[in-house]
Amino acid sequence: MERNMMTFNILAKKEEGIWVAHCLELDIVATAKTLSVLKKEIVDLIITQVDYAFSNDNLDNLYHPAPQEIWKEFYKCKRSIGKKIRMKSEFKDKSFVPPWIIANTCFAHEETIA
Repeated sequence: MERNMMTFNILAKKEEGIWVAHCLELDIVATAKTLSVLKKEIVDLIITQVDYAFSNDNLDNLYHPAPQEIWKEFYKCKRSIGKKIRMKSEFKDKSFVPPWIIANTCFAHEETIA
């Protein structure tokens, strides 16, 4: 079963009153006024990106890593909160996320990323 899953790392943070989520493997970004809307938006973008790649036999172009500074920010966030990374069961609303997505999400606080 695990071989049929795709794992994505997501950095989520609030910047100037707006929530921002960045999927590190696909270099796609979602923004929203609330965290609940942000979760749905980033998952919808991931699903759309993966679906398009499979539908158009374009898997070679699916992955576009985020810039290095975003990865550094994600791992800094991950280290600062230890094992509190929110895994898929906490991140998703099962009604709209396919079971093949695992989203490792770090919810950064300003003091975490400074």
